[in-house]
Amino acid sequence: MSKAKYWFERAKNEHFAIGAFNAASIETLKAIVGAAKNLRSPVIIEASPGEAEYFGIKELVGATRVMEQSNGVPIILNLDHAPDYDHCRVALEAGFDYLHLDGSKLDIEENIRQTRRLADEAHKKGVLVEGEIDNINVLGAGSADHRGKNIDVVRDPKYYTDPAKAADFVEKTQIDTLASFIGNVHGMYAQTKNINLDLLREIKARLGQTYLSLHGGSGIPANEITAAIGIGVQKINVNTQLRLAFRDKLKETLDAPGPPAGGEVAIYKIMPAAIAAMQAVVEEKIKLFGSANKI
Repeated sequence: MSKAKYWFERAKNEHFAIGAFNAASIETLKAIVGAAKNLRSPVIIEASPGEAEYFGIKELVGATRVMEQSNGVPIILNLDHAPDYDHCRVALEAGFDYLHLDGSKLDIEENIRQTRRLADEAHKKGVLVEGEIDNINVLGAGSADHRGKNIDVVRDPKYYTDPAKAADFVEKTQIDTLASFIGNVHGMYAQTKNINLDLLREIKARLGQTYLSLHGGSGIPANEITAAIGIGVQKINVNTQLRLAFRDKLKETLDAPGPPAGGEVAIYKIMPAAIAAMQAVVEEKIKLFGSANKI
């Protein structure tokens, strides 16, 4: 059994979720791994195609594996929201453990074709595949600070995942995990970002043993996160809260009149506070997701 399969099975059987945290820099990696080590938790470290390109896909694999070994933390490396088979194939060959092909912008038949092809190839290597049919990014805004925007549009059921269509998609593609849209839009907003738990129950009932992924984890109320895990979510994505924690703390550090900034130019002296701020977010999520003390 592959590492990814082992941890998703444990999450399913023991009713916890594994936090999936995006990383595009060594600072973010340090924060995620530091939190996982402190709380003895498995983690998913993921990167979008843009983040992977920025870091370097081979460099990201190398840095993650070294940190996994030196810290004794199980890390599942995931390509997040890849738009097509070709992006996933590159990550598969580079050594990723998990691949998310987000074909929601493709024609449904093309989405099925590419996702099934990926699943057939990835499963030979023990790599798990996540698929998607609905555009979680319905507002056209990604993992960023949207607290000045109104999100009422995402409460329109026409955008939500249809359980019957989801079941058909899973059967035709043979994916391991489904990313459904139940109100979990990406980013942070001024309004509470509620999710439709009744719909999640319907999806779970239709999909049986298929793993469930909850994107847009930043800003969803804690009680709804706990309920979603109880229903059957094994993976929860968090990105925006890390980005905001990093930006805000780094700005505070650089604007401070005295140490550790105050004219300091050494990056390794400027960054620790920002890393600690991100690590605090990851530790909070690990505790909420129930994955602490699992290793």
